[in-house]
Amino acid sequence: MAQSLELLLIQCLMPDNDARKKAEEQIEQFSKHPQVVVALTEHLRTAKTSNVRQLSAVLLRKKITGHWAKLSPQLRDSVKSTLISSITTEH
Repeated sequence: MAQSLELLLIQCLMPDNDARKKAEEQIEQFSKHPQVVVALTEHLRTAKTSNVRQLSAVLLRKKITGHWAKLSPQLRDSVKSTLISSITTEH
């Protein structure tokens, strides 16, 4: 799902309305699962383009509060450290 999520994020940034709407719908479906926090955090850290990293950050901000309590303490710690690392290394 990680690779397909990156493709969906890229499609959300495209000017084609139909492709963007389909990608947004699929991301919304995926966003119902707590794993979206981990996946978006990973894309925030590893995406090659700044646009995808920025979109990951925006979506993460919107989705993290709803899923935070559902994550294990280990995943929470991982997300926290990844966010701090991303903030300090982003250009």
